[in-house]
Amino acid sequence: MAELPLRDRAGNVLLAVRRVAESELPRLVPLPAALVVVVHDGAVLMMFDQRRRQWELPGGMREAGETARAAAVRELAEETGIHGVALTFAAVAEFDLADPRRREFLAVYRAELATAPRLVLSGEGLGFRWWAPGAAVDPDLSPLDAELAVRATT
Repeated sequence: MAELPLRDRAGNVLLAVRRVAESELPRLVPLPAALVVVVHDGAVLMMFDQRRRQWELPGGMREAGETARAAAVRELAEETGIHGVALTFAAVAEFDLADPRRREFLAVYRAELATAPRLVLSGEGLGFRWWAPGAAVDPDLSPLDAELAVRATT
C-alpha cells in the first residue's frame, strides 16, 4: 500500500480510505459517486476512460435519490455490461479534487467473480484490462484508483 496522501497528474489527492459501516454513508456529505473493484483470478478490472484518457475503476455519479450501492450497481452495468453480481461494501475514500476544487467522499464496493465476465464497452470507455494489485502503476493508470484496488483486495 502506498502512503497517503497520494496525488495524481491532474492534482487530485486521495487523502484517506476509511473502513466504516455502509449504514454510515448517508452521514458523509458530499458522497456523489461510487466505484467498484471487480476481482477475478486475483486481478482487478480497469476500464480506459475516454474523457480522462486513463485506466480507472468502473463507477460514477449517483443520480437523484439513488443510494451509493444503487449507483455502483447501475454504473457497473452501464460501463461494463456486468449485471447481477453481489457487491460487498469495502470502504469510503476521501478525496481533495482539483477541478473544480472540492472535498468529496466516494463509496467503494467490491465484486468477486468466479468466472471471467463478458465485457461490453459503453460510450465512456475505450477498453478493458485486468490489473494485478501490487503490480507497477503505469503512467496511464490512475494511481488513486490503483491504490483503492490494492486496499479493497487486501
